[in-house]
Order: sequence, then structure tokens, then C-alpha cells
Amino acid sequence: MNPTASTTSRATSRHGGRVALVTGGAAGIGQAIALRLASDGARVAVLDVADAGETVDLANRAGGDALGLKCDITDPAAVAAAVGGATRAFAAPSILVHAAAYQFVRAFDDVTFEEWRRVQSVNHESMFHLLKATLPGMKAAQWGRVIAIVSSTFFVGANGMAHYVTSKGALIGLVHGLSAEVGPHGITVNAVAPGLTRTPKAVGDLPAAVFEHVASLQSIPRNGRPDDQAGVVSFLASDDAAFMTGQTLLVDGGQGRT
Repeated sequence: MNPTASTTSRATSRHGGRVALVTGGAAGIGQAIALRLASDGARVAVLDVADAGETVDLANRAGGDALGLKCDITDPAAVAAAVGGATRAFAAPSILVHAAAYQFVRAFDDVTFEEWRRVQSVNHESMFHLLKATLPGMKAAQWGRVIAIVSSTFFVGANGMAHYVTSKGALIGLVHGLSAEVGPHGITVNAVAPGLTRTPKAVGDLPAAVFEHVASLQSIPRNGRPDDQAGVVSFLASDDAAFMTGQTLLVDGGQGRT
């Protein structure tokens, strides 16, 4: 048997053509997740306020099946329209990955309420709209995977990011609460908490010294990459994780555990 062919067969059969909805998939961790799910056999709808053409092209050129849907996830009507578009193109989504996030670094004293509300709206309140649009289809199918990308900052703190940490903590609370409610319908709800990850945005926002310092605190002394998160998400979206729910998985290289 050709080992490469065998590996490819296992990968493409992992999600069996199920439809995945990935928010924030135009770049960074969201893009890596969308590409991994597509390579593992899911049909992927990429939701983003930015143009997701690069992600879609990369997925399709690699033999996947993806489409981009421009969407402001803070607008419930826009979310419903995007889910409808994915359903018409593929089928009702049974995998939801919320990777979109809005963040900036600023002392709490200098954050306005409007800025605070924007962070909460994008990072966790949008999940309400996404779930309202996708849970009915998952319940009808009696199968579903809901995965929230949160942050290790909820556990270790982060100077100048109280607004962001609060939003991610709210998502963790939703994961824990909702998992009990939808479990009888064959739906699991989990979170993945990345450590500091070398995305284009993070590299542009933070000094190199920050990456070096965080890596020095980790059991695995290198910076995280978007692909480090994508494989974990693909596992949680699969049947292999059918008995895991209400969990928050830290994927942070062992930060603070050296």
C-alpha cells in the first residue's frame, strides 16, 4: 500500500463532506483552520468582513471545497444570510468554528465604552447570532460540533488587554453552559485556547521581544503557529472527539508550566 495515499484517504474521510462554517477565516488562525478542515474533507464556508479569496483559492487549489462569504458577524441578519448562502451552496452547516476576533492593546483606563462594546460584540456576542442560525440544523441532524477559539490570556492575564480577556472568558462560559443543553442532540461544544501565536496581525502589533519572552516561559520554547491550532480544531470537529464536550483545551506550548 502506498503510505501517502493511505494518509490522504484518512484525512479526506475525517469530516466526510460535512459543512463547516469558519468565522475570521481570511487570515491568521482562522485561515489555518479553514484550510485544515478543507484538507480533512469538510466543505468550508469562510465568513469574514475582509475578502476571504486567498483562503478559498488555497483550499480549492489543494483539492478542497470552499467558498467565501463576506459577513459582519455582529449583524444577525447578515449572519442568517451567510448561513443561508452556505446551505444553498453545500448543505446545512454541522461544524461551527468561531475564530473571528477584535483586539488591541490599551490600558483599561484609556478604553472607551464604545471600544469595550465593540470587542464584546465581535468576540462573544456574535456567537449568539451564529448559534441561532446554525443550531436548528445541527439539532435536526442530531450531530454537530461547535468550537470557539478563545485565548490563554484568560488563564494567565495580559497587560493592557482586560477588554479582550473579558470577551474570551465570556465565550468559555458559553461553552460550558451550552454543552449541557445541546449534548442530548449529539452536539458537542468546546473551546481551544491558543497561546501567543505568530499571525501577521500579532507580528505587526507586538515587538519581537514579546514573542521571545513568551517562548521562554513555555515548556516548548518556540512561538505558536496557526497550524498548531488547526489540527486540534479538526480533531474536535471529528467523530474522534464525540465524547468530549464543555472543554477548553490550552494549546500554548505549556506556558507557565516550565
